[in-house]
Amino acid sequence: MKNNSFQSLLQCFFLDRLIKQKNASAYTVSSYRDTFRIFLKFMKEKKRCNPSKITIEMVNAETVIDFLNYIESTRNNSVNTRNNRLAAIHSFMEYVSFQAPEYLGIAQRVMMIPFKKTETRMVDYLVKEEVESILEVCDPTCWLGRRDRLMISILYNTGVRVSELVSIKIKDVVLNKNGIGLIHVIGKGRKERTIPLWKSTQEYLADFMGESRYSNEDYLFKSKQGENLTRSGVAYRLDCLVKKAALRCPSLLRKRVTPHVFRHTTAMHLLEAGVDISTIAIWLGHESIETTHKYMIADIRLKEKALAKVNEPVLSEFRYRPSEDILNFLDSL
Repeated sequence: MKNNSFQSLLQCFFLDRLIKQKNASAYTVSSYRDTFRIFLKFMKEKKRCNPSKITIEMVNAETVIDFLNYIESTRNNSVNTRNNRLAAIHSFMEYVSFQAPEYLGIAQRVMMIPFKKTETRMVDYLVKEEVESILEVCDPTCWLGRRDRLMISILYNTGVRVSELVSIKIKDVVLNKNGIGLIHVIGKGRKERTIPLWKSTQEYLADFMGESRYSNEDYLFKSKQGENLTRSGVAYRLDCLVKKAALRCPSLLRKRVTPHVFRHTTAMHLLEAGVDISTIAIWLGHESIETTHKYMIADIRLKEKALAKVNEPVLSEFRYRPSEDILNFLDSL
């Protein structure tokens, strides 16, 4: 007799449905995992029910709606986050309805909970002068500055998602003597793509990778402690750089600059340079675009032609600027 308890079904959902049957990406698995971690915490704190005592009957439409309200009101999450959590629960309940038909009614009512409409906001992106200002505050005389310079250059050059950036391994980077530089990334749904690099990005890569010994399986970006750089780590470093860059480029103060903004920036600058929208969709790893264009496969030559239409950021020569406040300088040592 099958064990159709909530705990057993949830475990089988992750191991059998997501990982074995759907071959879901690590990003999807971690996102769904976080959803149910938060849900179990909600059940314990708000419903006074320990995770071991939860039954499928308790995961009804009313409880799920309460959970979604909790996400928005108590956790102050956005509508997009709320919808992502609901998508994970929908997927689980779809599995429950198939695996345990006795719970079909409960599952169907949960799956009828609609997604909330979200406001369509204007796309945030940076102008070229703002990108250059951020690059110029990266100190090339130290390891951290060189890492940050490379990180920003790759974000802007390739338009990769931050999850893709931190997943780049040494084996994914190609630098050859013919002046060709490429980065291979694995995006959402395990979709793979290869993106060409500017000469400047290639130089930053060669400079950074030449500092220490790497194995092919090592991740490109690491923290000062030698650990793999996380998405939050990238966001933190970018925030530090933007604050410095805003001193020389005040327009940055009016923008909320996140790693994803660089993805928008890449797309907008390609568009402004005359690159067609189908090629941009392929460049960014989108599966489809909201136009009559059908999804097409672009080879690396097409991408190189697209890259050539967008000028590289031009950095002024690095100059050491002594601090006006010697005490601040000494404190910083």
